[in-house]
Amino acid sequence: METLVMAGLGALGRPAESNWTAEQLLAMESSQRETGYNAWLSERISPARKLFDMRHRRSAPATVMYKSESLQTMATMPMVRIRCMDGTWLPLQQNWCNRCCTLPARYTEQNAQRIHAFETRDSDVFVVTFMKCGTTWMQELAWLLLNQLDFEAAKSRYVMERSRFLEYSALSPLPDDTITACEEMVSPRLIKSHLPAQLLPQQVWQQGRKIIYVARNPKDVVVSSYHFLKDTLLWEGDLNTFVNEFMKDQILFTSFWSHIVDFLRMRNEPNIFFVTYEEMKRDLRSVIKRLCKFLSVDDVKDNQMEQLLQHLSFDNMKGNKYSNLTGFFKQIQNTTKDFEFMRRGVVGSYNDELSALQKQKLDKWSSDFLKAYDIRESDIFGDL
Repeated sequence: METLVMAGLGALGRPAESNWTAEQLLAMESSQRETGYNAWLSERISPARKLFDMRHRRSAPATVMYKSESLQTMATMPMVRIRCMDGTWLPLQQNWCNRCCTLPARYTEQNAQRIHAFETRDSDVFVVTFMKCGTTWMQELAWLLLNQLDFEAAKSRYVMERSRFLEYSALSPLPDDTITACEEMVSPRLIKSHLPAQLLPQQVWQQGRKIIYVARNPKDVVVSSYHFLKDTLLWEGDLNTFVNEFMKDQILFTSFWSHIVDFLRMRNEPNIFFVTYEEMKRDLRSVIKRLCKFLSVDDVKDNQMEQLLQHLSFDNMKGNKYSNLTGFFKQIQNTTKDFEFMRRGVVGSYNDELSALQKQKLDKWSSDFLKAYDIRESDIFGDL
């Protein structure tokens, strides 16, 4: 039997070198899960888990070709438009080569391949959205449902630590590699991504991992994205220019409509939970009940439901530094003094900020895209 040599643990009362097998170390992790060695385990067991997974994993996904083209945009970093030249593993059969995603140039083919080959687990849940669609709101809800409504932990650990952002370090220079961080998370993993369907890990689709997809109406997304990217100094220009670049797929994570419509067309797949921000604002209680069934967790009892709804209210989340990441972002990257991670949290806030002409242009752009699928915007989001 193969052994794993682990050195340098003597400071914690362990032998400096122990010839434990990976299976023994994993068994020890399970038995020690409730003890004070949690920090030690999360840091030291990962090599054992890697060895165990390497022995028992299914065959790795094949290499897939990605093509990218440089873009001239108002972003403060070089941007590229990337395409996946395959997609046969996805349940929706279409020409995926026609789908693109605008990303920073640092999102190289190497990063794309790493994410493509990311190994999933049976208990994984992915929260997938276009940016500024209620991602953090859903992360907080899903994490609580997966962790027995542990409100104390939710008020003492950043949501970005409890639910890692898969491609974050591939988009922006960070001290930590977030792909590796996701690999080393303890199960059940709740993983966030803004990537479109064709750029998600292949095993998500091949092994039917659970995906919670949240969509939001484009006019609110445009306004919220504009403020976020401008105030994090990732984009320069006025709102009118931003609207035009958004419709031309030159803003981070666009193409917006293909991102949403592809998941909308796959919403009946058993591993996909499709919901809109607007539905969550209208009737969060019903969304929670449906999500419990999807996640195969116990229904939330009536007395707990009120506490959960209060915890998830916009005012409460905005006042909680562990879910409102304004301070977190100001620590890790440059921002304007006006930056707010959570701004208004309402449906239809675009009415105060977009001109009549901008709304008209966005409505026509949406209608032109959706008519190819015989869909109206109101079919997805309801009346705004």
